[in-house]
Amino acid sequence: MPEAQTQGIFNNVQRQMQAFIADILDQEEPTIYSATDYKTMRKLIFDRVKQSVVKRFPLYNNKYVLTVEDVDYADPDTYSYKEEKEAILNGKSVGRRLRGKYVLKDAATDKVISETPVQTLLSVPYMTDRGTFINSGHEYTFNNIMRLEPGAYSKKNNDDEITTQFNVKKGTGAGFNMRFTPSKGLFYINRGTANAPAYTVMKDLGVTDEQMKDSWGEELFKKNKEFGTTEKARIAANKIYNYGGMQ
Repeated sequence: MPEAQTQGIFNNVQRQMQAFIADILDQEEPTIYSATDYKTMRKLIFDRVKQSVVKRFPLYNNKYVLTVEDVDYADPDTYSYKEEKEAILNGKSVGRRLRGKYVLKDAATDKVISETPVQTLLSVPYMTDRGTFINSGHEYTFNNIMRLEPGAYSKKNNDDEITTQFNVKKGTGAGFNMRFTPSKGLFYINRGTANAPAYTVMKDLGVTDEQMKDSWGEELFKKNKEFGTTEKARIAANKIYNYGGMQ
């Protein structure tokens, strides 16, 4: 097979590989880390891109098998502030080259037909300790790079109020918060700026008094039932259901 044709095949594979990597990164199991732990995020980006490239191969049909070998990064895993500054001043990008070589083999005999020299497969952007990326002398940041997995996330505020955020899976409904105020012994449900007694909303959803009593205890149940059965509570609950034009 002519060398130019072989290289053309490899170039096409590179383009397909970038889309494949994006899919793999999106499917990776979540890793828990601080929102400002850029060192961990940086390592995850580099490790997962490399793993994704390796997972992509071998590719094959009835005649040929294409593999990639000697996959590794050619650049350091960290850059100094001085190097980052120089890249900005000189209009350069900061990243790591993931290098390797393509090897094309005969599917029947496993004989090597053609292979490339070790070359750059991808250039992977480097996340700085500020959570930014430097490309062509410009420093970029992404406000929405972090996202919560679906689930319930609880926290205790400075006033001892306990809040749980329910982050639902995309396309399955609207997220909401549930809040408990110890000084009043009351539970609330929030959706955006709408706020209603939790008893009212849960009752509408089919939760029985006995179920709430078992979970909250007799004393808290009585307080929340009294608070959640007023006309004011009903109006507040309706605002929750209609928030943002949703019925």
